[in-house]
Amino acid sequence: MAFARQALQTARCVLGNRPWSTLRVLDVGCGYGATTAALGGLCREAVGLEPSAALYAQACRAEHGRDNVRFVHADFNAWHTFEQFDLIILDNVYEHIADHDRTLAAIAERLAAGGAFYIVAPNKLWPIEVHYGLPFLSYLPLPIANAYLRITRRGTSYADAAYAPSVWSLRAEFRREPRLRPRFVLPADLTLTQAGATPLYRCGASLLRRFPALWAVSKALVIVGSHHDAPQSALG
Repeated sequence: MAFARQALQTARCVLGNRPWSTLRVLDVGCGYGATTAALGGLCREAVGLEPSAALYAQACRAEHGRDNVRFVHADFNAWHTFEQFDLIILDNVYEHIADHDRTLAAIAERLAAGGAFYIVAPNKLWPIEVHYGLPFLSYLPLPIANAYLRITRRGTSYADAAYAPSVWSLRAEFRREPRLRPRFVLPADLTLTQAGATPLYRCGASLLRRFPALWAVSKALVIVGSHHDAPQSALG
């Protein structure tokens, strides 16, 4: 429930005071489906999209009997649909997708007028890679990263998580998709984050608020945006 509320509250900077009960929400890379099911309890409809057959099967069991929750077994970039959504969520999914340009195009195509997208992704330049806990893993070319995983016995392939963005790569990607207007934002409710609003986390959030250039070295990147008719982007 915390992840669902965080996404909805943080997206208010675009959605305004629209009642959550009116929103159709798409949860991309929904995994086990817990967040999608929670969104179904708060919104008009929640659709979870999951490319893994095993995770999709588990997600289908997370509906909890809600008739406004639906799961689809598909890759977001290849999903053929005419459906549009008021909120599109990619929560720690972006770093698993190789073709970011196609992902942003898919968001632009499936975002309803007046809707918002919400992306959370680890920063490629954060020195400790978030999935494996290894220093500088995300800095390395994929073949060397794979060898690093094998040497440290943390895994055999980094291919699934090797696409974390930096501030600069995000700027370039959004410039190539002019239909979208993004902005960096802080989580609306720091107490709902995994860090639980510790003093250190609050200090970091305060610094980001005062000095937006520090997003370049933030552990995570949080982006909310809309179609091009929204106010001017804060990504620069």
